[in-house]
This record gives sequence, structure tokens and C-alpha cells, in this order.
Amino acid sequence: MRRLFANRLAVATAVAVVLGSLIFAAVRVST
Repeated sequence: MRRLFANRLAVATAVAVVLGSLIFAAVRVST
């Protein structure tokens, strides 16, 4: 159970990092 939760947390963190980098790249290109 804990391993599954940790796995989901890792996936959520990875998704957040990817989205953040995409948004940062979009803002950097648009300006």
C-alpha cells in the first residue's frame, strides 16, 4: 500500500515537473 502511494507520488511529481517545464518553455518562447 505504501509502495503504491509512493509510486503515485513519484508519478505526480514527474508530471508536475514536465508540465512546469512546458509552461516555462511556452512563456519563454512567447516573450
